[in-house]
Amino acid sequence: MKDNLCLTSKDVIQAAMKASNKKLKDFQIDPNVMIIFSGGLLTYLKEKANLEESEWLLPFHPYGGEKIHRGKYKDISITVILPQMGASPMASIAEDLIFCGAKVILLVCGSWGIGEKVKLLDYIIPTHGLGPDGTTIHYGRELNEEIEVNKEVVETLTAETEKRTNNYHVGKNYSKEAFYRINKQEIDELQKKGCISMENGEFNVLATICNQTNTKFGAIFYSYYNPLDGWNISWRDERYKDCVNLEGDIALATIGRLNKM
Repeated sequence: MKDNLCLTSKDVIQAAMKASNKKLKDFQIDPNVMIIFSGGLLTYLKEKANLEESEWLLPFHPYGGEKIHRGKYKDISITVILPQMGASPMASIAEDLIFCGAKVILLVCGSWGIGEKVKLLDYIIPTHGLGPDGTTIHYGRELNEEIEVNKEVVETLTAETEKRTNNYHVGKNYSKEAFYRINKQEIDELQKKGCISMENGEFNVLATICNQTNTKFGAIFYSYYNPLDGWNISWRDERYKDCVNLEGDIALATIGRLNKM
């Protein structure tokens, strides 16, 4: 089936090379990648890692083409990308990143904490992904299949988080693409399965593609909403900024340690 695909990342890069008169090396990225969704976190990472903007595939590819930011943290080269949210665009981005040289990918963002123990702005380190999404089925994943995250990355993220705060949780993440269709019964059932958070599918997609390509992958979330506690506009609070910045520090430290292993 893979041999008969109409379009791949390789095709996109070749078309970009032809249109721009650039070479393959011009589209290569750093082996360490952070995928984020927060403009505030990007601002913080620019300061910490001296990030500079690059257009990458933006002029050539509407589905995976995003600007990237490249820099160094303690002499370790890092690429940061802030793409569109959602499982479907994440699939294109993940494949493009890996084709262009990504070896370690961290998803660094927020999620919906579930259960009484997960408080607002607590950190969440997922060990597995489960639940339905409309994308991983095209990569051969069965609906009930749990996707395991690289244990080395989980352990490193946990260790770096533990150094900085006690407000963190380690467990499974559930894919839920319908934000307004969460109910208490569902949360109760998910907790029995070991789930401590939900988000809208990006995690499942990244974990699936990274596992299939032997790319190291992990994630750290902060809980900006707990359905049992009601809606809270947490990002208006100064604590939110501090939480996001600390999450960035944890991710940078994790990349640093993984590069020494």
